[in-house]
Amino acid sequence: MKLTILDQIYMFDNETNVTEKIIEKINSIISEKNLFFSHLIIDGQEVYEDHEEYMLAKIEDVKEIEAIVKTVQELIDDVLITLDDYTSRAIPEIKRLVNEFYQIPSENTWLSLTYLLDGIDWLYQSLKKIDQIKHSIVNWGKFVKSIAVFEVELPNLMEAIENKDSILIADIIQYEILPQFEIINGETKKNFAVK
Repeated sequence: MKLTILDQIYMFDNETNVTEKIIEKINSIISEKNLFFSHLIIDGQEVYEDHEEYMLAKIEDVKEIEAIVKTVQELIDDVLITLDDYTSRAIPEIKRLVNEFYQIPSENTWLSLTYLLDGIDWLYQSLKKIDQIKHSIVNWGKFVKSIAVFEVELPNLMEAIENKDSILIADIIQYEILPQFEIINGETKKNFAVK
């Protein structure tokens, strides 16, 4: 089995603990070079999560693994691009969702709310990850305030969901969650303008 990382090739036998050895090698290189792991490309298939499980399931057939790593700046740029893209697409959907909750929410409305909660979790996790590394993001304090709002308002939103209080759900989304999406979207655009 061939592992490629930073244009270096390492060969491994397809033995029982090969996945552990591959992961150790990747971790060693990213630690040594102060890089961040992004994902694996395993026989042409991009794998973003559950890497070890994926490798174990196909261990007999895997021929080539490429580890994609990034510098701090590349990681931040990728996250900012994704944040901008996601919030740009989400804002109109969130407005539609708010209107549906002010009316009589359908089964689809509740399903859309689940997607919104997943999106908020992804936003929150992404911002927290960036907050832990040294960066030069313009107006980072505004992103941090959005993190704080999510931390305060998500429990309130979850309680409103448990109580099936559609008006309170709509109010929290409209007055607390939606403005954070708009702030994050605006701030990501400002960071692109700086570059």
